[in-house]
Amino acid sequence: METLTDLVLKSRYKNRLITPEIISRLLAGSSARQWGLVNRALKSGELLKLKRGLYLLNSTVTGADISRFSIANRMVPESYITQETALGYYGWLSEEPLLIQSCIGIGRSRVFLNTFGEFCYERIPVSSKNFLVGVNRIYSTEAHVLIASQERALTDTISRRNFEWHGVVGICEQLRTDVSNIYGLDLKALRELSGIYRSRKTNSFLSDLLHALGGGR
Repeated sequence: METLTDLVLKSRYKNRLITPEIISRLLAGSSARQWGLVNRALKSGELLKLKRGLYLLNSTVTGADISRFSIANRMVPESYITQETALGYYGWLSEEPLLIQSCIGIGRSRVFLNTFGEFCYERIPVSSKNFLVGVNRIYSTEAHVLIASQERALTDTISRRNFEWHGVVGICEQLRTDVSNIYGLDLKALRELSGIYRSRKTNSFLSDLLHALGGGR
């Protein structure tokens, strides 16, 4: 009898996240039989549980690794990587954050813990039409990943952590990053982000930052 792993490997779902709907398409028989095979695959380590109702074949079976960023995007659709996670990706931080931080436009904040790490999804108050301003689409061999630009990752961090303005040096101290990262920001991109947040304090902070970098108020 073929296992769930065998059937997934033969299907187009080999490198995709596996949902109950996909399981039903691949496995005939009763629900009890289907979930019996799922549990068997989980116990063997061939199948990994990402969250309730969402699974992924182990890379030891598929021979293909999937990045944590790609997993984060796919676990919660309409999300993008941001804050310190994105800043770490751009080399701002001395150590790569263990927590994968994402922003969502709707729904409640939530955290998932699985084999790949801890994934946090939070709402940052911006208007829906501006949700993806400053968010880039990065392509890899496995899939595309939505990740905030350096400017959007910084402004999301400022908004979420409710930073007080203490000059450029203050930002560097709070993030433990080099001042060259701040002065290397794209002023045009920062101006585009100025005003998209619903927090007056955040928008005021961005205005002060632009002024400090020579980009006007």
